[in-house]
Amino acid sequence: MTAETSAATQLTNDEFDDLIDRINAHHQASLAALTAGGPKPAPFLWPEGFDGGSNDDFTDLPQDSIDAFATSRQANSDQADGQPDHIASISEDYKNEELSGDEFDKLIDKQKQDNIDKFTQDQNNTANSLKQSGHKHPEKQSRIAQAFYAAGDWIVNNLWGAVKDFFAKLADQIKQWWDSVVSWFSGAVDSLKSWWHGLCG
Repeated sequence: MTAETSAATQLTNDEFDDLIDRINAHHQASLAALTAGGPKPAPFLWPEGFDGGSNDDFTDLPQDSIDAFATSRQANSDQADGQPDHIASISEDYKNEELSGDEFDKLIDKQKQDNIDKFTQDQNNTANSLKQSGHKHPEKQSRIAQAFYAAGDWIVNNLWGAVKDFFAKLADQIKQWWDSVVSWFSGAVDSLKSWWHGLCG
């Protein structure tokens, strides 16, 4: 099904709100499973007659939706940007044996949970803003939902998934990696901003 076909599928406001809530819950479950190393949730199911679309150009979204995504992009960028100095500091302490392995692991786990909590807060805020946008622009509801799914999926897998993998390897390779933490996070944030520019222009 093309984006144009799915865009013709009309949802009531309640159906649209439920769809946004289910996308939100799916992304949060995906991040929790990824962080814990557990199985991924089942693939997301779109409403009958409606799919996720294959067109990733969302420059046709209403401005209030674009603004909501821009706020989300900034929130995730700020969260990632705020970690390098802290992670580099505890990594250096661990490398210099000023932190035990257990202490280091606890601090990393605390940072992982903080990332999940901030992502959850951001997704809830974004979902609420997108619901309001969809109510004002019912003809764009399907595109708004598609963009929300695409954005959350990218953030979970390409940003926070990469951060999780980085954390997992950091303790084992601390002596080689601790001084590259800042540049790694900078690259991750740049990737987020670049991808998001392609999403909404």
